[in-house]
Amino acid sequence: MQMKTCSALALAIAAATMQLAYAATDDVATEQLVQGLKGSSQGQSQGLIEDSSLTLLSRNVALYRNLKNNNNAADNGGVNSSQNYVNEWGQAEMLTFTSGFTQGTVGFGVDAFANGAVRLTGGAGTGGSNVLPASNSHCDALSGTCQGQDAYGVAGGAVKLRVSETELKVGNLQPNSPVFGYSDLYLMPQHFTGGLLTSNEIAGLALQGGHFTSGNAENSTNQDGNLGTTYGQTAFNRADFIGGDYSFSDTLSGGLHASKYEDVWQQYYLSLNHSWALGEETALNSAANYYKTDDTGDAKAGKINTDAYSLSLALVTGAHTLTVAHQRVNGSTPFDYLGVETGGGKFNPAGSIWLANSSQFADFNAPGEKSYKLQYDLDASSFGVPGLTFMTRYVRGTGADGSHADTNGAYAFYNGMQDGKEWERDVQVGYLVQDGPAKDLSVTLRQATYRGNSAISANSGADNNEIRIITAYPLDIL
Repeated sequence: MQMKTCSALALAIAAATMQLAYAATDDVATEQLVQGLKGSSQGQSQGLIEDSSLTLLSRNVALYRNLKNNNNAADNGGVNSSQNYVNEWGQAEMLTFTSGFTQGTVGFGVDAFANGAVRLTGGAGTGGSNVLPASNSHCDALSGTCQGQDAYGVAGGAVKLRVSETELKVGNLQPNSPVFGYSDLYLMPQHFTGGLLTSNEIAGLALQGGHFTSGNAENSTNQDGNLGTTYGQTAFNRADFIGGDYSFSDTLSGGLHASKYEDVWQQYYLSLNHSWALGEETALNSAANYYKTDDTGDAKAGKINTDAYSLSLALVTGAHTLTVAHQRVNGSTPFDYLGVETGGGKFNPAGSIWLANSSQFADFNAPGEKSYKLQYDLDASSFGVPGLTFMTRYVRGTGADGSHADTNGAYAFYNGMQDGKEWERDVQVGYLVQDGPAKDLSVTLRQATYRGNSAISANSGADNNEIRIITAYPLDIL
């Protein structure tokens, strides 16, 4: 597969965006164009202020991670081998304004956000998670970690325009693509600086393309943070991506996406999803995800030639869902994905791993690794408790081998990995308040147990037991 995939999708976006304009070559076509525009999202715009919204999201995140056999500081994101646990707790308030669009053929608008958080717990010697940014004071000499900042915040925005069903946004954005996507797993979400084009002109087809040059991590306020790779920790100056998702029918859909991280890699993603109804409340859902990654340009991260895929089957019957999945990474390097700088040349993971076995702590993405998952989900609404959900899963990976990684590349630290093995067990309970004064308040408890042999520590870090407690309350102001 060549980079011409991107060009083909770019032409598809252009064609979808301009098809109505090209149709206006005679009186009949002009009338069709006018009617089409009237029926579009832009044609139904009520105005910049009339369609605007202002929301406040309050979120509280507490994380406790008890480290076991922590013998390699570098393998655990910089946490020193003398540190026994990580304990951070914070409260965030996130204000988001989303405007409507001005009326007319071309609509204009603006989005803005202002996020702030305070430290409730996170002292010297107990830091190292992604909940809080570290300060430069109150550091622990033995563990090498510093106290989380007392308070921090970030603000930004974007301008946007819309024609028919096509939107262009430029500024601080949250792209959601399998090859370039943001993450929102802790107190505050990531943002990236650049431009994003989305188009839904053709029924069932969603197209997007983007160009980004910087961003900020969830625990960083630097909007000009470098883009980089999560496992290779390799910085690059720009990323370009394009892709599309199409619903062939009510039961079958698929997607094709491609990205280029300047002088690091070009990556392709292919997905297919199918749902087969077996009865009134029973269905078998299947999903296939495939990534192809090759080095490009100056190959700053070294030689890369990786294929990664996952296959999953989910049996849904009433309130119960049972899922089995297989994931595999073929190649001498791990399946790596987008990261964003937090400071000091360290890159936090973003949200560009859409493989079935990526879990609360581990991604099961080491070179040569084969992993299997068994997961059970319960929606308690059928038992008279709407809003209550439960999930548990077990993932086991074997056969990780990084001995053939480029010895001069960013993944050379995998050279000592042979026969890497790991497993993770997750349990999650969540509740969403259905009515009353606390309507839409959510409380989530997540517990993860992770274990791996000494070989796999270069990829996943130290054994640990982790607990996260997350509460969130959205408030619609406008």
